[in-house]
Amino acid sequence: MKKLTLALSALAAVFGVSSANADVSVSGSGSVGYIAPAGTGADGEVAVGQYISFGLSTTTASGMTISGGMGLSQDESANNGMAVTGGRTLTFATGGATITVGDVEAGDTPGSVGGLIGGELDHHSDLDSNVATGFADDDGLGLSLTTAIGSSTLNITHVGNVSADSYGAFDADGGTSVTSASVTMPMGAYSITAGVASVDGTTESAAGASVSGSIGGGTLTVGYSQQTLDESAKDTAASYALSSTNGTSVTYTTTAATEGDLSADGDSTVVGATYAMSLDADTSVSVGYQSAKDADSDSHTQTDVVVTRALGGGASVFLEMRNLSGDAAVSGSALAVGTRVSF
Repeated sequence: MKKLTLALSALAAVFGVSSANADVSVSGSGSVGYIAPAGTGADGEVAVGQYISFGLSTTTASGMTISGGMGLSQDESANNGMAVTGGRTLTFATGGATITVGDVEAGDTPGSVGGLIGGELDHHSDLDSNVATGFADDDGLGLSLTTAIGSSTLNITHVGNVSADSYGAFDADGGTSVTSASVTMPMGAYSITAGVASVDGTTESAAGASVSGSIGGGTLTVGYSQQTLDESAKDTAASYALSSTNGTSVTYTTTAATEGDLSADGDSTVVGATYAMSLDADTSVSVGYQSAKDADSDSHTQTDVVVTRALGGGASVFLEMRNLSGDAAVSGSALAVGTRVSF
């Protein structure tokens, strides 16, 4: 990352800090990949994307760090994916605690591990499981607190309104809110993370835990997650109005939680494991396994493999593969190879 430090006199005047404490960082990345999707007769695909990010930060006279950021992206998942991203959160860090306000995401599948695939293959594998996991929506307007408690780390996130991002009613009547909490603590040679989550005003909830430790030259992580999902209010809608101080009225319409393929109330469970190791200074290999089942008795088994080799200069090549078997609209294997680079 190449970092540009600018003298932001206007921002410094607002926060009462010297220009040396305010800066803007600029970084970029790009990728190109070839994807062999799952499905009979599926054509091979090429995906190209580029991203540029602007990080903003300043430090007040009291030592509080305030940061935000925005970006420009040409998403590799769409031909016309040019978009402005970010700009929907502001983060305040002081005294070992970090508070983020704006578009935050709750942890609705605590303890769920085993999924390693992202980017090109995640978007274009065409694999489609019938197993429902996680809440219908877990991000929106809210706040998140992360703080250290001794050697442990605590996170509490409250999404007050899943129908808003950077502006809207907070915990509005008729809206949906989600709350999650997790703690990560060391225990000897291992690290344990446990968490819970719930959708306020419903019976939907989640709980789970994961344990990670060094084994055989690599890091092994195993986890278990259970989500209690409620489909009784499926397809029902609620509307509520918000009036701002300048008299402008905005009406939101929300649909109650619907977990995709799920048609019955009940529990979804996810058991998984990942193992990551370095073959040498430049090459890493990760393997993930996941078994999931929902209240419809649909189940799947998923295996991921990721190999990455650094080329220097911020560039790397990758090989990613996912196999999905069991109850799925599209099962089988998908593969991606390509290169990623950070500027």
